Amino acid sequence: MRIRDHFTGRIYRRMWGPAIVSSVGWALSDIADAVVVGQRLGAVGLAAISLILPFYMINCMFAHGLGLGGSVRFSRLLGEGKPREAEESFNQVMAGALALSILTAVTGNLFINPLLALLGTVPEDGALYEATRSYLVVLVSATPLFYLSNLLNYYLRNDDNEKIAGLGSVAGNLTDIGFNILLVLVLGYETAGAALSTMIGQAVAVLFYLPGIFGRSHVLKVRPGRFLPAAAVEAFREGFSSSAQYLYQLIFLLLCNNILVRAGNEVSVAVFDMLQNASYLILYLYEGTTRAMQPMVSTYCGEHRRQGMLNTVRYAFAYGCGAGNLSALLIFLFPQAVCALFGLGGGAAAEMGTAALRLYCTGTVFAGISILLAGYFQSCGRERESLAISSLRGLIVLIPGVLVFSAFGMDRFWLLFPTVEAVSLGLWAARFFTAGGRDGEFDGARVYTCTVEQGTRDMAAVTAEAEAFCERWDASPRQTYFVTMTIEELCLVILRDGGGDNVCIEITLVAEETGEFILHIRDTARYFDPFALDTGRASRDGGFDMDAMGVRVIKSKANEFFYRRYGGFNSLVVKI
Repeated sequence: MRIRDHFTGRIYRRMWGPAIVSSVGWALSDIADAVVVGQRLGAVGLAAISLILPFYMINCMFAHGLGLGGSVRFSRLLGEGKPREAEESFNQVMAGALALSILTAVTGNLFINPLLALLGTVPEDGALYEATRSYLVVLVSATPLFYLSNLLNYYLRNDDNEKIAGLGSVAGNLTDIGFNILLVLVLGYETAGAALSTMIGQAVAVLFYLPGIFGRSHVLKVRPGRFLPAAAVEAFREGFSSSAQYLYQLIFLLLCNNILVRAGNEVSVAVFDMLQNASYLILYLYEGTTRAMQPMVSTYCGEHRRQGMLNTVRYAFAYGCGAGNLSALLIFLFPQAVCALFGLGGGAAAEMGTAALRLYCTGTVFAGISILLAGYFQSCGRERESLAISSLRGLIVLIPGVLVFSAFGMDRFWLLFPTVEAVSLGLWAARFFTAGGRDGEFDGARVYTCTVEQGTRDMAAVTAEAEAFCERWDASPRQTYFVTMTIEELCLVILRDGGGDNVCIEITLVAEETGEFILHIRDTARYFDPFALDTGRASRDGGFDMDAMGVRVIKSKANEFFYRRYGGFNSLVVKI
C-alpha cells in the first residue's frame, strides 16, 4: 500500500512532449532570422542581429519574469485549492504585462536613434546601421505581442492546457520560419522582413492560445476588474530570479559586441552571433524540459509533497540531459555544416566558427544542469537559490571571464564559455552543500501520503493511519472524524464509479501550521468529479445511496473543496 509513485512519470511524459516540440520550434524560429539574413547579407546581417540582441534580452527579462513568476504562483494556488485567487492573479499579471509592453513600444519608437547608439551603431556605420535600424523599429513595435504570447504560453501549461500551448507555439514558429523565407530570401526585405516574420509568428501563436482562456473547462478566464500593479510587480519579483539571466546576457552582449568589434571587426561579431544562435539548439532543450517540470513541481510544492518534487526532478534530468547532450554531440561532430547554415561557409570566418562551436559544446552539460537546477528552485519557491545560479553563470563569473579571455586573442576567447559554466556550477554547488541545502522547507513529518489500488481492502488501514496522523498533530475530534470520513467516502465513490478495477488513488494529507488539514486526492479514473454528483437527493435507483449522502456531508462541512483535471488525472483538494 505504501508507497509507489504511479503518477509523476506519466504526467511528466505528457508534459515533456509538447514542451520539447515547442522548444525545438522556438530554437528554429529564433535562429531563422540569423540563417536567412546571413544567407542574404552575410557578416553584415549577422552583425546587425547581434547588435539587436540586448533589446531582445530586455523584453525577455520582463516577459519571462512575469510569465514564470505569475504561472508559478498560479499553479501553487491551484495546488492549495484556491482557484478564485489563481484566476485573479492571472488577470492582474496580464494587465500589468500589457501596460508595460505598450509603454515600452511607444517609448522605444520615440527614442529609436539614441537606442541604436546605445546598442553600438551610428549612421556613419553605413550598411550596418541601416540593417540594424530596420530590424529594431519592427521589433520595438511588436513588444506587446511578444509579451502576450510568452505569458499565455506559461499560464496555459500550468492550467493543464499543454497541448494548446504546444500547438500555438509550433504554429507561430512555423509561420515565422515560412515568412522569413518569403520576405527575406524571396522578396528581399532583408532585416525588416526578418523582424516582420517574427511579429506575424507571435500574432499567430496568440490566436491559437485564445481558446485556452475563453473555454469553460479550465481555470484561466479573462475577467475585467480594478488593476492593481502590485500583483504584477510581485509576479516579476518571483520570476526575476530566473529571468535575471536575460539582464546578465544583455550586459554580456553589449560588452562582447564592443570588444569583438575592436578586436576582430565584423567577422568576430558574426561568429559570436552564430554561436549565440547555435546555442539555442542545445540550451532550449533544457529550457523546454524546465517548462515541463515547472507546473508539476509547483503543484507538488503546493501539496507539500516532497517525494513527487524529487521524482519530477529525476525525470527532468534524465530527459533534459539526454536530449541536450545528443544535440551538443551532433554540433560538435559537424560544426562546418552549422557554419555554412549561417552563411559562414569558407575562409577565416568558417575556421573561427568551427573552433568556437566545438569549444562551446564541451561546456553545455554544465549549462544544462544549471538551467534545470534554477528551474527547480524557482518552481518550488526558493528564488534565492535560482537567483544565485543565474547570477554566478550570467554575471559574477561571466563578466570577469570576458575581460580575462579577451586579453588572450580571438583563438582562445571561445574557451570562455565552457570555463564559465563549469566554474559557476562548481561554486554554486560548494556554497549550497556547505550551507546545508534545505533551509526553509516544509516539515515533512506534517505530510501523510499513501496509495490505494484495486478495491476497498486497504481503506480500513488507510483511515486508521490518517486518524493516527491527525491525533499526532493535535486535530480536534471533529477534524479527525471528517478527515477519515472524507478519505473513505471519496475513495469509495472514485473506486466504484471512476472506471473499473484498475483505478489507483494517491492520498496526501497535510497538517498545516495554522491548524487546518488539507487533503489532496489524485486518481487514475476517467474524467470524474465526485463533487459534481447529484447529491440533492441521496438516492440511487430509487434506493438510499450512502456514498452520495457522504459526499453531500463533505460538501457541506468542508471549509473549501476544489476539483480539476490535471496531467490526465483527477485532482481533488478538500480543506478541513
